[in-house]
Amino acid sequence: MTTILGVPAELFDPRLLAATGRFAAAVEIAAACGSPRVEPSHVLIALTRVGDGHTAALFTQHRISADAMITGLVAQAGSTRIPVPRSDLDADTATPGTRACFAALRTDAAAGTTAPIDERRLLAALLPRLEPAAVDLLTRYGRVDLEKWARRVADASPPDPIDADGRPARTAFSPACAAVLDLMAAEAAGLGRTHLTVAFLLHALVAAPDGLMERACRFCGYDLTGLRARTTLLLGEPTGRPARPEPEPMDEPLRSVLRRAATAADGRGAGHIGQKDLLDALLETPDGLTATLFGDLGIDAEAVRRFARLYFTEPEIATADRAPSSVEAALTWFRERLIGQDLVVERLAPHVEGIKRAISHGLCFGDRPRGAFLFCGPSGTGKTMTARLLAEMIYGSADAIVTFEMGQFNTRESVSAFVGAPPGYVGFGAGRLTNGLRDDPRRVFLFDEVEKADPHVYDALLRLLDEGRVSDPAGPVRDARESTIVLTANIAAPRFPAPESTGPDDDADGTSMDRALTDILDAPEDTATVTRIRDALREVLRPELLNRLDEVILFAPFGPAELAAIAEAELRRLSAHLRDRLGVRLTWSGEASRKIAGVAWATRAEQAARGVRRCVDDVLPPVLRLLDQARDAGGAVRAVRLEAGDGTVTVIADG
Repeated sequence: MTTILGVPAELFDPRLLAATGRFAAAVEIAAACGSPRVEPSHVLIALTRVGDGHTAALFTQHRISADAMITGLVAQAGSTRIPVPRSDLDADTATPGTRACFAALRTDAAAGTTAPIDERRLLAALLPRLEPAAVDLLTRYGRVDLEKWARRVADASPPDPIDADGRPARTAFSPACAAVLDLMAAEAAGLGRTHLTVAFLLHALVAAPDGLMERACRFCGYDLTGLRARTTLLLGEPTGRPARPEPEPMDEPLRSVLRRAATAADGRGAGHIGQKDLLDALLETPDGLTATLFGDLGIDAEAVRRFARLYFTEPEIATADRAPSSVEAALTWFRERLIGQDLVVERLAPHVEGIKRAISHGLCFGDRPRGAFLFCGPSGTGKTMTARLLAEMIYGSADAIVTFEMGQFNTRESVSAFVGAPPGYVGFGAGRLTNGLRDDPRRVFLFDEVEKADPHVYDALLRLLDEGRVSDPAGPVRDARESTIVLTANIAAPRFPAPESTGPDDDADGTSMDRALTDILDAPEDTATVTRIRDALREVLRPELLNRLDEVILFAPFGPAELAAIAEAELRRLSAHLRDRLGVRLTWSGEASRKIAGVAWATRAEQAARGVRRCVDDVLPPVLRLLDQARDAGGAVRAVRLEAGDGTVTVIADG
């Protein structure tokens, strides 16, 4: 049995032995210091070679470099000492203090301590036994409180990665690592599995979007698609049982992997288990599943580890802290931002309230998405914007939305791009919908201009709306019960009644537009307008698709009053942009905003809100021209104002 100063080598953490070359690094450092024996300080300096370890973190915190420590030890020793010959660390090359450190570790092992001897345990044994010269350097020049260091090391312990119920303890993992665990559970549930295994963890780490393995493959030039396909095949075929919200507890091999990951996190002084710790734990067994798979695919495991240690930082995970704090605040926020569609807000408000309250109680509505809505109406009336507002209200971020331009899925072959292709075909594992649900189902899924999709694409949408699930040809059933589904269509746009107003100055209070929309939404079944619009929907969309929706909401065309309110909002946007980027204050009169709305009404009525935004953007060139003219004249303009003239809006310097 191989020993290191009397301690069996197999009792040490393999990462510690690899980083220090089985403590040959300590012998090299002793030689560099001109010392005839290996002191505890030399072993301490060798521990700084443990990437992301406790010792490196402590040295970095006090801005102490290993080279500076060596230089200081050389200066204190003088030139009269004979350096230790290069050899392994053994009883002949170690001082009594160093041997005492390892003797303490040997005593702990004999007492029945089963955890491997990692950097933290060795560091705890070294600090009280440092020789006086090293203590003087650290305390006098490095301003180190060695007692505080010792307490910090003693208090550190690996985070417990397993809850009392046998499931991963989410608080022990970083947010990005917890997302990997969520993906692991979703894959197992989609396949109908009752236990989580190492294969599911490996696949989740490889499949995590913008995660460690995706970045490592891009950096090192490995085939990420092929790797994901191989890990998918490891999961096996679906069982045919209904997908469970969450699989049963983990099997023992997976528990062991998570415990090793916790030890790796503790070894690098981290408070949470990260993706790099999962990778280390999966690769720790040379003949294990991960190492074997990497070898078969020609992936250099050490190159991936090196990338993780030196270059990888975990991606930021969006949180819900930007959402309004209460249901009432969320609805108020919604009304303030969706201009000109008050009745749309009223129709959606009960659904938003129900979804938010259900999420707060952890309640699902059965085998259906949390909400399913069809938004109909002319282009530029706020359908897509409403979907983004729903994402922010329900899931806490305007980025919590996945948009599908359904015109891209207008052929039978495009189904492969929508939900993925069977094994062996191009598009296997690359379905946009299935991968979007795999990555994070807690989002709004927006299917824009759904009327353009191929009928075969509707089959996937039908199951999505009816069961809250979609089958992935790659294996798992994707769960959409935490999702909100929004479909948009321009089908009924030509059949909307024309606004009663005929000019930009008419209908100042917008009552005619509200009245038009009220007629559509609240009229009896046999009302001609309602009948025409519903007939238009049924001509293109299947009745079974319409019957699976929670609400069909019609967005009315904007009139002059609505366009004027939108112009005010767009001018506020432009004003904030000029203030933040150029330090220029922009003001305007009410007449100026109405004039801009009038121009949009007269020249770009079919573009609706988009037309107003383009008219507001047309204000920017004159503003910049005014700033350039002032600069050329040797002056500066810090405030500009928009004034309405005869048929135009004029930009003038304001003070």
